[in-house]
Amino acid sequence: MKNLILLNILFFLFSCAKNTQDAVVISSKESAIPPYDTIAKDSFSAGAISVDIARQIRMSSQQYQDSIKEVRKKMEEERILKEEKDKADKKLAEEKKITEDAEKAKKEKDKKTVETAPTETATNP
Repeated sequence: MKNLILLNILFFLFSCAKNTQDAVVISSKESAIPPYDTIAKDSFSAGAISVDIARQIRMSSQQYQDSIKEVRKKMEEERILKEEKDKADKKLAEEKKITEDAEKAKKEKDKKTVETAPTETATNP
């Protein structure tokens, strides 16, 4: 009896676990055609230009020249800002050093005045 109940439970579990696979149809005709032109151009054909000539054309264009000028301006501005920042940092460091030296001198002066000042004691003659 136990075996029969156990067998029914196992059968029930395996029958519920079955998943049927739906057939997936892939259309090879749609996926084989790319959305762009795949005709290769020969480098010796009539419409082809050499890499050097294309580079010269790009470099001579006004947009390329303008972009080079903008980059140079930005580099110059960054250099100027960096120099100003360095000057400000040096000035701040010098001021800090001067204030530290002044504080040290003041502390030493206070120590000397405390050490050299006679202490007043009340003595009865």
